[in-house]
Amino acid sequence: MRQIVPALLVKSGEEFEQQLRLVEHDCSLIQVDALDGTLFPNTNWFNAEHIGSLSTNVEIELHLMVENPIPIVEMWKKYVPTFTRAIVHAEMHRPLAAVVDHIQHVLKIGVGVAINPETPLSEAEDVLHVIDQLTIMSVHPGLQGQVFGDREHLGGADAIFEKIHQVKLHRPDLLVEIDGGITRELIKPLAEAGIDRFGIGSLIFASKDPTATLKELNTLVNTL
Repeated sequence: MRQIVPALLVKSGEEFEQQLRLVEHDCSLIQVDALDGTLFPNTNWFNAEHIGSLSTNVEIELHLMVENPIPIVEMWKKYVPTFTRAIVHAEMHRPLAAVVDHIQHVLKIGVGVAINPETPLSEAEDVLHVIDQLTIMSVHPGLQGQVFGDREHLGGADAIFEKIHQVKLHRPDLLVEIDGGITRELIKPLAEAGIDRFGIGSLIFASKDPTATLKELNTLVNTL
């Protein structure tokens, strides 16, 4: 079943809780972005102990746009009871297969891999058969509100759609998530291309009524 996944990229605990409360009753999963400045230049707030203290039933996947994800995953496993999946980036300089294996088999957390618009699918080929999800970035990581596709880094819209096609050829059963710059008009063609999960931030949270917008998007994907 296709799914809208609200993506929270926040600067404070107060902002996090505000956004969580707006969407938690209309989704079963949210994505929390984590940037510490080591892999991409931006930073944000993603304090595990604080988030774990908030009462919610919504599951959380953590999108780790960081160079060293394992210590953060360990903290999240300790403090956040609804933490179910860690998404690590193929662009980090640590050995991807070893990181994926440690998260899966030592920390016992679901694991996905994210690849930037310009990153070839071959960068994740070694783990494509073992991960739970592939997250295809349709913007360069770090900021919400960007336009779908990243021609500056050789990852235009056509290249992103081709990447979705190649993933489904390699592993048809793999859950594929798209993250960044998604508009209402893009949801149908992305679903037809093979996208299962839509990570959406600014389209929801920059709207006048985030709760109503999420409900509208849920209705849209449920009719496809």
